[in-house]
This record gives sequence, C-alpha cells and structure tokens, in this order.
Amino acid sequence: MASEKRKVDSECRAFNDEWTWKYIFAAVKDKPVCLICNEAVAVFKEYNISRHFTSKHKNSNYEAMSEYERKQNVESLCKKLSGRQNFFKKVNTIQEAATHASYIVAYNIAKNNKALSDGEFVKQCMLQVCDVLCPDKKNNFQTVSLSRETVTSRIEAIDKNLTSQLESKIGQFKFCSIAMDESIDINDTAQLVLFIRGVDENFEITEELACMRSLKGTTKGSDIFREFQEELLTLKVPVTNICNITTDGAPNMTGKKSGFLGLFNQNYPGNNVVFLHCVIHQDAL
Repeated sequence: MASEKRKVDSECRAFNDEWTWKYIFAAVKDKPVCLICNEAVAVFKEYNISRHFTSKHKNSNYEAMSEYERKQNVESLCKKLSGRQNFFKKVNTIQEAATHASYIVAYNIAKNNKALSDGEFVKQCMLQVCDVLCPDKKNNFQTVSLSRETVTSRIEAIDKNLTSQLESKIGQFKFCSIAMDESIDINDTAQLVLFIRGVDENFEITEELACMRSLKGTTKGSDIFREFQEELLTLKVPVTNICNITTDGAPNMTGKKSGFLGLFNQNYPGNNVVFLHCVIHQDAL
C-alpha cells in the first residue's frame, strides 16, 4: 500500500522571528511575505525563504549591510507594512459602517411606508448637515449607498432575515393562535392578513404579523382557506399546534359548510381548535 504523500503546508510549521532581519521576511495571514518585494512564499520553511532572498535580492543593499543596519531597515519596513494593514482595516471598517447605515435608513423607509426613492433625498440632507457639523467626515457619508435600487435590495434582505427569524421562533412553539382578517384596500383588492401568537417551552410569548396575501378574483371561504394552508406550509406551522383561530365573523369566514371554519373542520377532523369572533368587529356590529 502506497504511503500518503507529505504536505509541507499541513505540518503546522511556525515562523522564526530570526528570518525577519536575516531574510527580510514577515508573517502575514499565515504566509511568509518578503518585505522588499511583497511577494509571498508558500510555506514557513527556511530553505524556501532563503532561496527567495538569495535569488531575487542577493545584489540589493541589504546583502552588504551589517546586522545592526539591516535590523534598523527591517524595522522601518515592518512599520510600513503595519501602516498599510491598518489602512485597509480602517477602509473595511468604514465600508461596513456605511453598509450598516444604509440598512438602518432602508428599514425606516419601509417601516414608515415612504417611497423607495426617498433614500436619495435622505442622503442629500445627510451631506448638507455634514457640511455644517462635520465637514471632515463628508467622505464617509458619501459612501452610504441610498439609491432606489440599493434601498430595494436592503429591504428585501431585511424581509428575508425577519422571515427566517419568525420561522425559527415558530419552530419552537408548543401552542399558537391565529387571528385573521380580510378587507379591501384603496385599490379595491382584497387583502388577507394573518397574525400569529405562540408560546414556547420556556413560556416566552411571541406575537407577529405572519403575512398579508392578496386575494385575486373571489373572496370565498375556499379562497381564504387555500391561502391559509399555503401560509401554514410556508411558515411550517403544524396544525396540531393551533389551539385558537380568531376571525372577523363574516360569512366567508364562519360559514359551517363553505366558509373557512367549515372547510377547516372538514380537512382537519377531530381538531381541538377554538374559533372566536373578533371583539372589535362585534362592537362594530
């Protein structure tokens, strides 16, 4: 049986500090890097590092320097390398902060039902305020992207994240209840809204808007029940965990044959779900 080939880069070799002044090398992200030409060598192996120095920098001034002079020059090169690394770290930090700020603005635009293009107006205001309060920081504010396209993608990303968090919470529910309401919006389109409230094994209660679904065409009990089933599948809610469903009391909701209530009982016989009529709708009636 053939023996397994050795891999030098998997032998956990360490960088020897002596190589820094001897061969003008430094360890950067688990790689030996030449401080003269910034070229990286594959592994921490003295032969490889020595070969690089003698083949590429043998005729350089470093070869003729004394040990003290070489150490002084190497120290200067190390400071320059550290400065470059800190610069890139600072740039990355600014970019991360700008992205975070972009998400904050996009979140507030969505939360307050503002137009997606308002992000550009917000940025314009930010820059004008910056000119007055902190003009030296204006370049940082310039990096905050708030175009219509960016705001849209940010809101979509936030939506996916919140949905993922809700699904995770629902997966921990021991029992839950659902409140449903169907109404017409200003565009004469029927909208079905579902709220979910659940409790986990630690008695932590979570109540959130589960979804808002548009009903195209009719708004019969079968239409509502279909949308309800699809949302249960999307959020992975077991019917056995549902202990209560509250509706608005309309015939398409409470009808015992063709209404949502009737279709639910027909499809899930033997369930222990308690159906309630919304108090607000009762007051209105």
